[in-house]
Amino acid sequence: MKYAFLTLWLVVLGAQPLKGQSIDALIKTAEERLEHDDWIQATNDFKSILDKYGSSLTVLQKANIHNDLGYLSLRLLNMTEAEYHLNLSILGHEEAGLPDKGGYAQALQHMGELFLANIQYDLAKGYIDQAIQVIVDDRGRESAEYALARIDLAQVYEEIGYYDLAYGIFLESHESLKNLGAFSPEYAEACNHLGRILIRQGQPAKAEEYINEGTVIYKQLGTDYDVERAESLEGLGNFYEQLGRYEDAEKTLLEALEIKRAIPNEANILIIETLNDLGILYRHLGDDVRSEEMFLEVVKECEEELTTDHQFYATAKNNLATIAMQKGENEKAKTLLEEALATYDKRYGPNHPLSANTLNNLARVEKQLGENDVAEEYYKRVLQLDEKLYGKNHPDYATTLMNLAILYSASGRDEDADKFYLEALAIRKNVLGVNHPTYYRALENVGLHAITQGKMVEAEEYFREAIEIQIGQIESVFAALPLREREIFYARVRDDVDRYNFIAFGLLNQKPDLIKNIFDYQLKTNTLLFTPSEKIENRIVNGNDQDLRNQFFEWRNNKQLLANYYRIGEQRLEENNISLEDVESDVLAKEQALISKMEAFNSILPKTNENWSEVQKKVNPGEAVVEIVKIREFKSQTNDDGIVFGFTNLTQYLAIIFKDDIQEPTYAVLGNRFRYEDDQLDVYKGSVARGNENEAFDMLWAPIHNKLGKVSRLRVTADGIYHQINPNSFKSGADKFLIDDYFVTYLTSCKDLFRSESEALSKKSMFFGNPDFKGSAPTDRLRLSPLLTSELEINSIAAILQPKNWDARVFSKADASELRIRSAYNPTLLHIATHGYFSKDDEFFSMVGKVEDPMFNSGLFLTGASKSYDGFINGFNPNELNDGILTTYEAMGLDLNRTKLVVLSAPEPNVAQIENRDGIYGLQRAFIVAGARNLLTNFSRANANAMSELIVLFYHKFIETEDASESLRFAQQKLRTKYDDPRIWGSFMLVGNG
Repeated sequence: MKYAFLTLWLVVLGAQPLKGQSIDALIKTAEERLEHDDWIQATNDFKSILDKYGSSLTVLQKANIHNDLGYLSLRLLNMTEAEYHLNLSILGHEEAGLPDKGGYAQALQHMGELFLANIQYDLAKGYIDQAIQVIVDDRGRESAEYALARIDLAQVYEEIGYYDLAYGIFLESHESLKNLGAFSPEYAEACNHLGRILIRQGQPAKAEEYINEGTVIYKQLGTDYDVERAESLEGLGNFYEQLGRYEDAEKTLLEALEIKRAIPNEANILIIETLNDLGILYRHLGDDVRSEEMFLEVVKECEEELTTDHQFYATAKNNLATIAMQKGENEKAKTLLEEALATYDKRYGPNHPLSANTLNNLARVEKQLGENDVAEEYYKRVLQLDEKLYGKNHPDYATTLMNLAILYSASGRDEDADKFYLEALAIRKNVLGVNHPTYYRALENVGLHAITQGKMVEAEEYFREAIEIQIGQIESVFAALPLREREIFYARVRDDVDRYNFIAFGLLNQKPDLIKNIFDYQLKTNTLLFTPSEKIENRIVNGNDQDLRNQFFEWRNNKQLLANYYRIGEQRLEENNISLEDVESDVLAKEQALISKMEAFNSILPKTNENWSEVQKKVNPGEAVVEIVKIREFKSQTNDDGIVFGFTNLTQYLAIIFKDDIQEPTYAVLGNRFRYEDDQLDVYKGSVARGNENEAFDMLWAPIHNKLGKVSRLRVTADGIYHQINPNSFKSGADKFLIDDYFVTYLTSCKDLFRSESEALSKKSMFFGNPDFKGSAPTDRLRLSPLLTSELEINSIAAILQPKNWDARVFSKADASELRIRSAYNPTLLHIATHGYFSKDDEFFSMVGKVEDPMFNSGLFLTGASKSYDGFINGFNPNELNDGILTTYEAMGLDLNRTKLVVLSAPEPNVAQIENRDGIYGLQRAFIVAGARNLLTNFSRANANAMSELIVLFYHKFIETEDASESLRFAQQKLRTKYDDPRIWGSFMLVGNG
């Protein structure tokens, strides 16, 4: 019998008894129909045999027919009927004295599959273990039946997240089945399961080899296995979706749908399953229109071909209700949910988890409709169900307590809210452990409740505990997450840190020590995405060291396993004799082994042990370090939905100051109220334009200046609008600029203070300028102006360096290509004078990369950029290695580990759109991540000749001192004697640590 089952069921229609055949022939005909996936007719045949000839059947024949009917009910997802038939089969085999142990084991297996589908893992494992023991006694451990039963057991482990256990069993079964016959359907099934596990473990290339092998085998086995082939693809599509590979997911699911539609006399159930999966995919993609189309088709198919008692009818109604809620159509959502609940109650009875989930959704709708009393009743019903199904000491029970607490908080019932919040918090901590996501989210909910009561000190404590847990997970699991999951993790932790910063900022007057927490959380999280992880990973994966590759994959698998264990919870891990401490220790040992073999591997591991006291030790005599933190206003508001929390568009800035003559950081508040970012930036630009720099100085810098005392150099980590401001050009008096008091340079993060100096390989320098943007492009829609001044500039600089024994190479026009920059290997100096871009909205940039990701929506234009632009617009994808567009993401992969200095000289840097972690900041950070020690870049280029003069002055000094900070200060002071306008002499800023 083929191994598989789907996730839908069909109505069983009546069948006429077959005439002129013996009972054995009738049974054989029914079994052949089962083998050919004619489930409806097979079901009808078996039922007809029982109805017409039941009294003539032996106990064993009845047991096997009930097993077949149980299996078919599984395929059709009629769980109640499946359990009925399988119970009769198991009892029949036992009554007969087990003459057919294979059939008995098969019935036990199917019962295990039933409970696995019903998310009752303990019962599933019990039946499968019993089946395995029967098979061992009957056929031994070398049989295909044993391997298949073990696959069922592995599937249980896979479902509950024990991926290492599941993988080991799948691999063992795969090898056994391969020896028994590599082209069997059972072997193909093992391939598919291995592939799915490997996808979860972050090895998609290896996974796809297995899944493709399984799919090919199904195809070679013929059309009788098209169902299995489609299911294989469907599983792959669902995993792609979980990994965030939505384009691959859609393509794979559509292919599965096409195969299913081509199956002769295909059951509607097959089509509905894929329509449902596509509906869920489009929901994740935010395409509610297409998602709604899929779910409406599911509903229609169920109403016309199946019944409204179908599980997926209710599931589709639930999903349609969610879409309706997002549109604000709450009455419509309420009706849909009531219909779904009626189906679940009829199908499973009123005490099923799916009913509880729908009641939860109904409570949400009633709350949005302002019917808090009705919502409370629904939640209380769910609470009773949770207690009945799981007991009080269970995460689901805690979740319902949390929902009730949120409702009570919104209703002003603070005492009831406090009680339920704390009870839910205690359950999650005891059962799941502090590393489980729902525990620290519960801490945040309690913190929000404290805000509504004005208890800001308590709120700070809850939020702080939640963030400390998340920061602990940064080091334990972040580096091994797939890129998309890292982005999601980062976005969430940044919002959480920003919320904490606002709370702590408001408490600084009474608790000044909180400034240390604000700084530490900024330091530990601000640049998580800007690590060279993919660069190092690619070097390992594509390298020739097989042992290193194996060690790396083993480390990543264990990291991902650790992340999964955190999600499972401590209680369940203890029940299965799994020690978190042992897994954590094993991961740490593997990291140390990798570092000892490849020192660069250390750079992809996020460090969270650096803190304010370590930064304090890095402050040199006569210098200061300042971390500027943008504080986003976080507010609560009461509306029809209850209490809503969120960030406003108003900001204020906080400067955290480290000096060598103080033991702990101090701070200064910049501005006296929360303002819109644009308003603050307008003050700066307006004051500079009017020659009244004192105005901007008073608002944006004076509080820092007044706390510095006598320092010669200031290293600043900027945030928000401070990326667009050069403090050196502020006036601190009538005719005095800050550059006269001290010199300001930027850090991408205070983590830069911990970077070790790498010796340059040689006096090698590379200069790029005036690229041939248009090239052979038939049109020039990009319209980038030639940069003749830039070409003169780089030739002048090369002429300065060459007499000093520098290898100075100049690339202009056609030679100023992306490929040449990519090929640069650790030049001591890298100078690029070209146009840059920063855009989230242009159609072109949406084709170049993921526009929501700052690593793709900023970069540099080089030779052939216009041709590539035209190609993208016309639907042609040029060679990405040399398309003339060096994105921030690509810049991160350059080999600059021994590069002293990168200079980016852009004629139109377009700073107006820059925000933290975007635009120029992203481009700066990319070159630092690539290895460069320092980066010199400009804000504006109001006078191209003057800018070239400044750069030439800078290089004259730099080749003497090799000190970028001293050289820039010298050049700016020198240029200032010729040009009074600070927008000219102060247009360049240095980023880096010396």
